Parts: sequence; structure tokens; C-alpha cells
Amino acid sequence: MDTSDTPRTSVAGSAPPLAADDPRLTPEAIAHRRANGIAERDQYGRLLPGSQLPNKGRKGGPMVTTLARQYTESAVTLLGKMVEDEKAPPAARVAAAQALLDRGWGKAPIQIDVSVKAKFDDFLREVGIAATYEHEHPEGEAAGVE
Repeated sequence: MDTSDTPRTSVAGSAPPLAADDPRLTPEAIAHRRANGIAERDQYGRLLPGSQLPNKGRKGGPMVTTLARQYTESAVTLLGKMVEDEKAPPAARVAAAQALLDRGWGKAPIQIDVSVKAKFDDFLREVGIAATYEHEHPEGEAAGVE
């Protein structure tokens, strides 16, 4: 893709490289940023070498799913009570019943009917082949060229 005539909207994308004699690029300055966890940017918003962003990703420890599974029994009990509570709003009772059924028996399978025969026939016509199917010619007749 040629982007030579496309105007650039990002300032950092069109920023010139840093000068070689920039004091922020010395090995001492880079080591200082690394050692102290400093994130320093140039005038175009680019991180300088050795800069470290404060968020280093996900912290160690148990996953949310592991913590949530501790409450499975009480959650199912609560859903069961909600289904049986005649004073609860009908929508809440239906939602609780649906949640119990989904977890106990699995969600109902979704059936998708996909038909690609028409598009395949169009493709064959474009390349000059007549499309025939066995159910149309049970005696094994071969497909001819149009």
C-alpha cells in the first residue's frame, strides 16, 4: 500500500529521529531510567530508551475464575431460592431458572444452516464449468463444459 500521498495524522509517526548528541540518549541516562523505573518521553510523546511504564501487566496470584468458584455452592443455592420465591419478580425467577438450567444441563445447541451451493455454482460458471450434482444425475453422467 502506497502511503506517500496520504497525510499523516500521528505526530509521533512523523517525528524526526532523536539527535545522536541528545543527553537523554547517553548510556548513563538510559541506565538511570531503567534502574529507577522512570518513564520519560520526548516532545513527540515517544518513550525514550530505557523507559519503563508503571503497569507491568497482570499481577501474580489466583485468577478471578478460581476465586469465583469458591462461591459456586452458595450461588446455586441462591438461584434455587430465587426460583422458588413466589414474591420475587417473574423476570428474576425466569433468569435464575435459566441460569440453573444452563449450568446444570448446558446451553441449548445453536443450529446454523449454511448454504454455499449457489456461490460455488456462480464460481464454476465464471471459470467455464457446468455444475452438476449426483442427486441431479443419479446414473453417473459427467459434467460437461458450457
